[in-house]
Amino acid sequence: METHKESLCCSEFQRCQFLRDEMAESGEEGAVCVTSHPGFTPHLNRWVLDTYFRTQKVNWKRQPKPAGRNGCLSTEQYRLTSYRHFLEWILQGERLGRGNRLVLPACVVQAIRANYPTQDGQYRGYQETVDAQDEL
Repeated sequence: METHKESLCCSEFQRCQFLRDEMAESGEEGAVCVTSHPGFTPHLNRWVLDTYFRTQKVNWKRQPKPAGRNGCLSTEQYRLTSYRHFLEWILQGERLGRGNRLVLPACVVQAIRANYPTQDGQYRGYQETVDAQDEL
């Protein structure tokens, strides 16, 4: 990852602890990464993300329109929606509040980027609130 702040492992990410606990309780030997949790897969699923994108969200500044062909989401929108979808999962209903952002674990970011890559392989990375005004 580009910065030390973005290189956080999910095992160091306290908000992911309940996922690691669930994996341990279910007897998943050696499953230490949240990307191996059975509940992680929907965060990469195009149809789940499409539905989530189109659902009214109280905490989104504006309701964006699909930017891909034929009314579909663009790859960038799928990627950004996947980040948000994962964040909602680990927050478990908690709201961060205006101007608060979280860096996601590097393994999660890499899994999402692998599913929804940019054409040139360049990514913006984590942005503070002031720098992210035009995001979803």
